[in-house]
Amino acid sequence: MKRTLLAVLITVAAAIALVAGVVLFVVYTGVYNVAATTSHAGITNWALNTLQHSSVSRRAKDIDGAAPADSAALAAGFHHFHAMCVQCHGAPGFGRGELGQGMAPTPPRLEEEAHEWTDPELFWITKHGIRLAGMPAFGPTHSDEDIWGIVGFTRALETMTEEDYAELVRARTAAMEEGGEEAAGGHSHAPGTAPHSH
Repeated sequence: MKRTLLAVLITVAAAIALVAGVVLFVVYTGVYNVAATTSHAGITNWALNTLQHSSVSRRAKDIDGAAPADSAALAAGFHHFHAMCVQCHGAPGFGRGELGQGMAPTPPRLEEEAHEWTDPELFWITKHGIRLAGMPAFGPTHSDEDIWGIVGFTRALETMTEEDYAELVRARTAAMEEGGEEAAGGHSHAPGTAPHSH
């Protein structure tokens, strides 16, 4: 019995040492290509996606709230979304900008993939960002109300046509031409803006 237990412990220790050795080899030799122009290996994609979903789900489970559906919240959500999110995620009728096209992993098209997340999970992601995916955290510069508005608009994207989105953009552009960003219902933040409410 003692010999069997000892053999198991030795086997486990050897396996751990082997895995640690492989990890150290990959880390220190630079054999793994970290270029954003090269896709992750299949197993790496699986590991990162699984980690992302599990981590977000765990941290969002205690968030109490749901995506707003009132017109004022959706209008504010649109202004934030169009100013900050389209560059990476695109929108109906809008492709990703140069920044989003150069990212790996490629940011998801939210009108197609947001359904994979609950409202609290979308709120958590928007507020805290995702470190390994290039998703920035908007919590430091936006109120929870702003973030819920973005979540509400993200939900509205799921049924929005290209014409619907184009009309919102036209109305925003006209309002900005008349009175600037604030008049359009949105605003911009300079880098390093301190947390504040709107």
